[in-house]
Amino acid sequence: MHSLNFKSIHSIFDLLIIFAIVIGLSCCRPSHTCHTDHGVPTCDITHSLDSIFINIFPGNEPGGIATVMLDGKIIYNHAFGVMDLSTGEQITDSTLFNLSSASKIFTSVALLKLQEQGMLNLDDSLSKYFPEFKGEFFNNITVRHILTHSSGLPDLRPRNENDWQKYLSSHKSLFVIGDDYRLYGREEGHMKIFQNLEKLEFEPGTHYQRDDASYILVAPLIERVTGMEFDSWMDENIFKPAGMKEAFYYKPDFKMHKMAHAYKKSEGNTDPNTYISADGQWEEYDYGEVPFFLIKADRGIYTSARDFMQWNRALYSGKIISDSSMQAMATPYLKTGIPFVSFGLGSAVSNAPNFPPKIYHLNSNGGFATVEATWPSKRLNYIIFANRSDWDLRKMANAMDSILLSKGYLNN
Repeated sequence: MHSLNFKSIHSIFDLLIIFAIVIGLSCCRPSHTCHTDHGVPTCDITHSLDSIFINIFPGNEPGGIATVMLDGKIIYNHAFGVMDLSTGEQITDSTLFNLSSASKIFTSVALLKLQEQGMLNLDDSLSKYFPEFKGEFFNNITVRHILTHSSGLPDLRPRNENDWQKYLSSHKSLFVIGDDYRLYGREEGHMKIFQNLEKLEFEPGTHYQRDDASYILVAPLIERVTGMEFDSWMDENIFKPAGMKEAFYYKPDFKMHKMAHAYKKSEGNTDPNTYISADGQWEEYDYGEVPFFLIKADRGIYTSARDFMQWNRALYSGKIISDSSMQAMATPYLKTGIPFVSFGLGSAVSNAPNFPPKIYHLNSNGGFATVEATWPSKRLNYIIFANRSDWDLRKMANAMDSILLSKGYLNN
């Protein structure tokens, strides 16, 4: 039974979350058979989850979708809010969201698959693949250090116009067809920050660093190993084998049907080229306004909720990589500073009391926000994809976890 400390309640949002959890305590076992009305399952968790989402994702604003899957079957799938304020189109499970840091799942799996094929080893040094990097310390940084966010490489990526002007004073421009670094700055440009690097922030493998810029190197590493363009290799070897039909890496000026825009509350000093909603409350905050959408291995994937759940079905049934590689992904390597949370190969690993081990991501990229979690031993997955990031991702994840626990989905 959960104990609730009412001295810790500081907001209406906290009260709503606690209310949802208390409702959840009334049932101890999940219902495995769910009736569906127009694609929306009506299960024993529906009311509890709806209670927390409907208040942070009002119907006439940017919002999100939450999906829960048990044993490969969707048991909750509710969308809230608008995917594009200029058209008023509503979010559905086919809406395409940027996955933010959850993009790392796919590139981590790609590197593990290449290791299984004997094309690389996670313990290879970066010097083997990037001989142009001059620092001797690259001999001591491995592919595994990239995946565990422990390379020690500093994050010197240009983030604003001044940074880019300083960068271009010592490097040739690697913009493609325009001078806007947020749309046309190529990944190779970001990569050049390492060429003349003189020192690391710490000894590789000794610390976890949340914003580890070394993920920039994963896409060019895969290209050098496979001889294929990164997007094409990922499509042929990762997306298609998983049965994904809607996943892609963002490219400048590329638009797809059902592709959401992300938003933030307007601050009144917006660039005149930025879209502002008719009521003046929201402005676009995604590709074109935020620097790192073009860093593919780290944050570049777009896909839908239904496509991501198809990925989970394939991944956790052994269709993409072996059981031993899956075990390696879920192995805790380094402590993160968050209680009970370590970092594995491209994903956080939680071993919280009273819960089975969980693999998860929660992060934002511009106005997009993603929470995704899997309990492998329970065959239970959930996601929250949103096109606004003005909500507490960790608090929401904790609320989701508590509801699923109270309903018996996570019982030992």
